[in-house]
Amino acid sequence: MVLTMGLALTVVSWIIQLFRTVIKKDTKLNTAFLAVYAAGCILLSVGNFLGNDSTGGILNAFDVILPVTILATLIIANKTA
Repeated sequence: MVLTMGLALTVVSWIIQLFRTVIKKDTKLNTAFLAVYAAGCILLSVGNFLGNDSTGGILNAFDVILPVTILATLIIANKTA
């Protein structure tokens, strides 16, 4: 169940970014995309650990680092601007 929710959040995040890129013609990364994608990766990691798949859990945990770093950078840049 947790894996399914993680996959669903990941798909929703890509739909958000696709909408912004294709419909609005804006190629900037959307903060909603990054937040939802990171949440989906966290759920995927938790689901893997609950299913005794530590390798997948660790890899998905590494997957969280980049979107969270970019999201933090965007938030800090918006506060200083």
